[in-house]
Amino acid sequence: MKRMCGSIGRKAISFQNVCSAVAAIFLALSVTLIALPDVVYWLFSLQGNDLGNFLTKRAGVLFLGLSILCFLARNSDNSEVRRIVSASVGTATCVMALLGIYELARGNAGAGILVAVFIEIVVAALFLRIWIQTAPVK
Repeated sequence: MKRMCGSIGRKAISFQNVCSAVAAIFLALSVTLIALPDVVYWLFSLQGNDLGNFLTKRAGVLFLGLSILCFLARNSDNSEVRRIVSASVGTATCVMALLGIYELARGNAGAGILVAVFIEIVVAALFLRIWIQTAPVK
């Protein structure tokens, strides 16, 4: 039986399930950014260009790396590994959500950015909860 992150008074979240789901999301995002950057432009109401395509494809490679990280870490029983992955991915997705809201407020992105912001907030919240649940007992 897979170990769950412990928590008193709350249902524990499975690190394995969160990492598996996030790995799949990041893989889908990676493929989309690399192969279909126009989908991103459409969703965020942006106008594509050569520089945008270049940066979008490079971002896709970064998401591929994050996908592999989450996938390979999903079965780790080491609480330090779980905390590192949770802090890293949680921080990245939280900051991406903040930047998405900021760019929407500035008028640089359309309302479609809220889809990404919602997913980023959920992922950040899940990893924050795991990070808290795996805190060393003093």
